[in-house]
Amino acid sequence: MIIVIAGQDEESKVYFTEHVFLEHHLEPWCPKKGPVRHFMELVCVGLSKNPYITVQMKLEHINWFHNYFEEKKQILQDTGAIPALSHKQETDHENITS
Repeated sequence: MIIVIAGQDEESKVYFTEHVFLEHHLEPWCPKKGPVRHFMELVCVGLSKNPYITVQMKLEHINWFHNYFEEKKQILQDTGAIPALSHKQETDHENITS
């Protein structure tokens, strides 16, 4: 029995390294250390082991978490889960995400 996954023809042209090495997608926005970073590293490991979804779907999962943590930034800063940014760092961060 062969299971055909939607978009499998396109996905067969994608190198396996794009499916497996996902952490570089965290660099522009994820803290370098702490609970959010640890959680996102685990997300990347889980996604890298899933052969049933496309690279694009994996990136959408990562971006969903990015948006979620961005919406919860104040709570995360208040609880110490992520460091509070100085005004200069916030300006730099806004320039990167824009």
